[in-house]
Amino acid sequence: MKKIILLFSIILLTSSMTVLAQEAPVLRAGISMINSVPKQFFGTWSVQSTQISTDSPKTFAKSSSDLWNLRRSGNVIELRNPVTAAVAEIYLEDVTDNEITFTHYEKEGYTDIKDTVKLKLDGNTFIGTNELILKTVRYGETGKKYEEIKKAVYSLRGSKLSGSGIF
Repeated sequence: MKKIILLFSIILLTSSMTVLAQEAPVLRAGISMINSVPKQFFGTWSVQSTQISTDSPKTFAKSSSDLWNLRRSGNVIELRNPVTAAVAEIYLEDVTDNEITFTHYEKEGYTDIKDTVKLKLDGNTFIGTNELILKTVRYGETGKKYEEIKKAVYSLRGSKLSGSGIF
């Protein structure tokens, strides 16, 4: 009897896993979308950002200067910053001609970070915006949930330094 219950449980579990897999959302950076990214997007860029707005001036810098190395390996796009040693996979949200929107999600301790970049490529330069959202969730001693959301929007200007970074 125990074997029958175990077998029934395994069948039920695997069939529900199959249904869950079928209902899972399609990856945002599908093959057709990643193939529509202009080749000039990839390579090394000098990027200047200037804060447009924020609800937390003590949290976000007013401006920054970074290097972005954007490369593609198969169906994955990776952004590397050799200045900060940061490495991140980015998720394409939209690609229309020379306009690209991508997002990066990260978790640091109690804080979820959502970083959305919208760029318009023009040859070896781009302009765009970067919206950062920091969501911190903590629980007090009584179990009460405390949620804090901080936002900043930056204007971006990029100049191509080298390469195409497609592998």
